[in-house]
Formats: sequence, C-alpha cells, structure tokens
Amino acid sequence: MNKSYYSILVSQTTTNLGFALYTMSVTLFLFNMTESIAITSLITFVSIIARMFGSATLPLFSNKMEFRSLLILSQVIQLLFLTSLLFLFSQTYSSITLFFSFAIIAIVSFFNGWFSPLKSTLIKSIVSADQRVQANSLLSTVDQTFQFVGWAFGGLLLAFLGKELVLGITLFLVLISLISFSLLKAKHNSNVQVNHNNESSLKGLVNTWSYLFKNPRLRVLIIMDLIESWAGMIWISAISLAFVKEALHRGEAWWGYINGAYYLGTMIGGFIIYRLSKKFQGNLLLYMFLGASLYGALTFVYGFISNPIVALLVVIFMGPAYILRDLAQETIFQNELDEHTLSKIMSARSTLVQFIFMLSILAVGTIAEVFSARLVYISAGVLLLTSALYGSYQLLFKNKRIKNQENLHY
Repeated sequence: MNKSYYSILVSQTTTNLGFALYTMSVTLFLFNMTESIAITSLITFVSIIARMFGSATLPLFSNKMEFRSLLILSQVIQLLFLTSLLFLFSQTYSSITLFFSFAIIAIVSFFNGWFSPLKSTLIKSIVSADQRVQANSLLSTVDQTFQFVGWAFGGLLLAFLGKELVLGITLFLVLISLISFSLLKAKHNSNVQVNHNNESSLKGLVNTWSYLFKNPRLRVLIIMDLIESWAGMIWISAISLAFVKEALHRGEAWWGYINGAYYLGTMIGGFIIYRLSKKFQGNLLLYMFLGASLYGALTFVYGFISNPIVALLVVIFMGPAYILRDLAQETIFQNELDEHTLSKIMSARSTLVQFIFMLSILAVGTIAEVFSARLVYISAGVLLLTSALYGSYQLLFKNKRIKNQENLHY
C-alpha cells in the first residue's frame, strides 16, 4: 500500500470516530435542553435525510471539481459548522437555538454524505486491482475497531469530560482527517473537464440514474442492495433493545453485549479477509453470495433464539458474514467502473439505500409494536436470503447472458 492509501485510512478512521463522539454529544445536548425523547430522536431522521440529499447531489459537484478537492471542501465546511455547535452548547432552550441546532446537524450530515462515494472512488484510483480486497478489508477492520471504541467509551468521556470537551475532541479528529486528505496524492479525475464542457450537470445526474438500471450487472447488485436495505433496520437501537428484553429476557447490559459482539464479529471478519485477500480476489461474486447467504441464514436463526449466550455467538458470526458480502460488493463496483462513473454510481447507490433504510425505520417500528421484535429479525432473515438467492441466480447462473448484454457505455 502507498502513502496515499494510508492518508485515506487515517482520514476515514478519525472522521468516523469523531462522528460517533459528535452524535453522542449532540444527542445529550438536545435531550438535556428539551427533555424530549421525540425531539431528540429527530436527530437520526434529519441526519439520514440530509445525508441522502448530499449523496444524491454529489454528481453535480463531481463534474466540476477533483474528488480530492471535494473531500477537502466537505471536511472544511463540516469543521466550521461543528465549531459553531460549540457556541450553541452554551445556550439555553429556545426555538432559535433548536432551529440552528438541527440546521447544523443537517448541513454536517449533507457534506458527510459525500465521504463514502468519494472514498471508494479514490481507493480505485490509488490501489491496483489485485490489492483492492486487501485495501478495503483493512479500511473496514480499522474503522470498525475505532467505531467500537467510540461508541463503547463515548458515554464515559461524556460523563467525565462533558459534551463541550467531547465535541472538542471531534473537532481535533476532523482536523487530523483534513490534514491527511491534504497529503493525499491521487490521479486527477481528468474526465471532469470533458464532462463539464460537453454535459450539463443536470443531464449528467439523469444519465447516472439511467445507467444505474440499464447496466444488467449493476442493476442486479442495486436490486440486492434495495432488498437488503429493508433488513438493515435490525440494528436500530430500539429494535435490538426490544429483542433483548422480549426474546432474551435480559436488560440493558446484554443489549450492550449484543452490540459489542456484532462489532467484534465485523472486526474479526475484516481481519480474516485482509489476511486471505488473494484467495478472495479472484472469486468476488462467489464470496459475495456466500457472505450474503450466511448473513441471511444467521439473522433468520437469531429471530428464534431465546438463550442469550447462543444469541451472542450467532451475532459474532453475523459480523464476518456481513463484512464478506459488503467488501466483495464494493470491490466489484471499483473493478468494473471507471473513476468518473464510479463516483456517480456510488452516490446514487448511497441515496437509494438511505431512502429505503429511512422507510424501513417506519415499517419496522409498526411490526415490532403490533407483533414482536422476533418477527422483525425473522422477516429480515427472509429478505436477506431472498436477496442472496436472486443475486446468485442472476449473476452466477445467468452470467453468460448478462455479459453479452453489457455493451452499454456511460
């Protein structure tokens, strides 16, 4: 791996660790200020909506600016607005304070929505095809480790340091990320100038969505993503806590153990894939479907479990299965698309996934309330298995026909 790759590694790690602490800080601030669970819960909703719009509109900017410059711009804007949040922390409750708090949350989330699509594109630019599985798995392992640390110990930091100092730590981490990106040396996205001259931003955005569903292989992968997004709600805090109490008959401590076990599993999975990356590289489709099938089967089984120890073990095994599926799919996107197209496709993909996830939050709450938390996990398992079977049939058994159709150019 080259120095530019490690710049991205440091940036992703510090950004996501910082945002774990930022989320906890702003949640505590709004809850203490309003004493309203309903208002505080809007943080997640506003963040998802803003991040979705950020991902959706990224192609309008990527036609005109280099990917590295876009990342630096987004980090600078986030740093400025996070700094202004420190001022609001000292304010008392008022409608103006509440408005500006959610406005800052929305702006920060909007620009945070640029990170993942641009990061994937830059990885393609600076890492050779035979090292991308290893590169993606190392990114995932380190990221999951630090996010686990952030969520596990963020509460302790808030208790001992207070929300102002914890937000200060976030600012410091985002600054480190910004410095790391400034040291990044990636190939210029030379297609930017061509597209700026020959294609309007709006037309480019429309063409992106059209290409997403016209390309047979991409269409299958996106449909899998959309199906799986409905199952992504299983790790929403309210659902996982309800399952621990209703199905496992345990309290909040076991809720923490279950969440920690999942992060542990993803860390283990990322490390295994990193060590065996050469074996995975040549069979990405096969391993993607293996991971998707295992993740679906384990989720389905988890819905029937009543023993907390067994549940803990199953959740640990879910982690590697999910990471195997996720890393294989991301590498397939990177290998099959040129840099300019990849940034747009990943943006559109992120938008769709977040939109479905937002809808699933509303749907799953109803299922859990009317029926039970068990049914949520059983239904999610069925959806995940359906996605794996659909993708396997389309891309493994009908692969020759799909390849013959792939003569479209962006």
